[in-house]
Amino acid sequence: MMANAIESAFVGAYLSTFLYGAYIVIVYHCSFVMYHRYKTKQLHMYLLGTHITLFLLINLRCMTTIIRTLYGVMHQEPDGTINLHPLWSSWSLVENSAWVLTILVADAFLIYRTFLVWMNKCTVVFVPLLLFAADAGTGIYLLVILAKSTTTLHRQLNANRSFGIMTLALNVVCTALISYRIWTVHRNVSGTRLGADPLTGVIALIVESAAVYTVLLICLIVTLGTGSFIYYVLFDIQAAVVGIVFSMIIIRVSQGQAHGDSTGTTASSDAIGWQGSADVTNSPQAETCTNLEIRLETTHNEAQHADLKTSNGADHESAVHVTA
Repeated sequence: MMANAIESAFVGAYLSTFLYGAYIVIVYHCSFVMYHRYKTKQLHMYLLGTHITLFLLINLRCMTTIIRTLYGVMHQEPDGTINLHPLWSSWSLVENSAWVLTILVADAFLIYRTFLVWMNKCTVVFVPLLLFAADAGTGIYLLVILAKSTTTLHRQLNANRSFGIMTLALNVVCTALISYRIWTVHRNVSGTRLGADPLTGVIALIVESAAVYTVLLICLIVTLGTGSFIYYVLFDIQAAVVGIVFSMIIIRVSQGQAHGDSTGTTASSDAIGWQGSADVTNSPQAETCTNLEIRLETTHNEAQHADLKTSNGADHESAVHVTA
């Protein structure tokens, strides 16, 4: 167990530096994939907007954390005390504002993914939208509380806990909805060539449902509730983890590998079907998960029909020999 919050804040800052480096590598690949989509005139603006917004916010958050930590080390008090600035300081407000906005942008993107995966059903995202409104409200309230120097520690913890619970509830609901949809699609195609690899299905479920981020949120709530200093470590790495997780989702969507956005094949990066995107091959409207199931079912039925024709041909040939 770490001795105090200062030490855990330093550990969190150092870990966030490593994760930030990993995020930069992934975001480069994500940008390259999206540039390819732009060249083929199939880039969806919501993907691009989310990608750029997260990149700016995560850079602001991580760079502020690193600079604040280095400043505290280089400007120690005469008695050796390291000052990381109070929560109502300008450094902390910029850092926390970028953190809250990063979470809200990621949550909005997750709701939209849920909407697409569930064939654009508004009723499915009704509860997530309500949770998102509560999430945004508690996030703004938290920033207001942190900006006041007279706020007690008890009120800060309650506001932080409320924001964390709303964020966790939203992510659990969306993760469950996306995971269930992916699982049902893989179950329906388990007898076909596309559903033959269970490992691929597990990876798709983990990546597309943002399950890693949901697990991190659970750990944050648990450590905050128990008063563990590990919370400060998880708090500092959260923005970088959000960037990695959601950049991976954007990459899968842009390459046409995500459920609800492709024709079911993973071989071509031009299979994406975000609504509103252009299609240089003049193909019909982008396919959703229903289209995926219909296509797979059609393929399966065609295979059965071919087997039936072969069987009938063999029976007819046998009948000719018997007649002869």
